[in-house]
Amino acid sequence: MKFLTHVRNALVPLGLAALPYVASAQLTAPAPFAGTFGGGLVGGIYTIINVFLFFAAIVAVLVIIYGGVLYMLARGEDDKIDEAKNTILYAVVGLIVIGLSAAIVRFTVGAINGINAG
Repeated sequence: MKFLTHVRNALVPLGLAALPYVASAQLTAPAPFAGTFGGGLVGGIYTIINVFLFFAAIVAVLVIIYGGVLYMLARGEDDKIDEAKNTILYAVVGLIVIGLSAAIVRFTVGAINGINAG
């Protein structure tokens, strides 16, 4: 127990001494499109496409949930059950297409920028 107290007593002042350096790191302005492929116009387009694909995936998941609700409310009626199953099936196919299109965009942007996307 005394060992842990000694470790705490040694580490807490070091952590407090490092706070000004952490705070000064917060003051630097980030580069535009930081963390994207290449930055600039291609990086901006890449970011916009990724945001669009993200929202498309959210919509597809919401459609799956909607299909599940339709399935629960079908109450054994074959027509409504088929409609609910088709809704879920089409939403899953949509998610697969969204995933493949994200991979194609990543590969294309990597090829444009000369980056090995594999």
